[in-house]
Amino acid sequence: MNKMLTGLTVWTLFLVLMGVLFPIPTTTDIGMIGKILQSITIYGFFSLTPIVFYGSIVSLASDWLARRIKWHFQPLSFFFHIAGACTAYIVTQNIDITIMAVLAAVLFFVADRFFMLLKDSSQRFYLVKNLPIVLGFVGVTMMVFGSSFV
Repeated sequence: MNKMLTGLTVWTLFLVLMGVLFPIPTTTDIGMIGKILQSITIYGFFSLTPIVFYGSIVSLASDWLARRIKWHFQPLSFFFHIAGACTAYIVTQNIDITIMAVLAAVLFFVADRFFMLLKDSSQRFYLVKNLPIVLGFVGVTMMVFGSSFV
């Protein structure tokens, strides 16, 4: 369940990052905030399943493989995360989607390690336990607001 919550956090971070850095051009004049919110809705709709479900499976497999090798766990796990994201090119044959998948894999790796570090000190950072759920709610709320800009 921890990987799924990390996937939900990464999904929300990915939405905001992609919506702000790469807003999708629209034909209507809705302003910059409207473009960003519409972009967040589009990115969110198409990236929820790949990031949360496929990303969680890739992260579990990456950590499992890196533990089995027992040699430089962190770099190997990072490499396996990136390799799992690069399989998006095999499925889509699109380099742009592959670059976005690699960005999501890097975010997933960093967020997963961040939550692993905070798991040890859970008494001091009790509010951080609920952070993935709160960020997931924020992501869904931003998608609802973005869908209202037509």
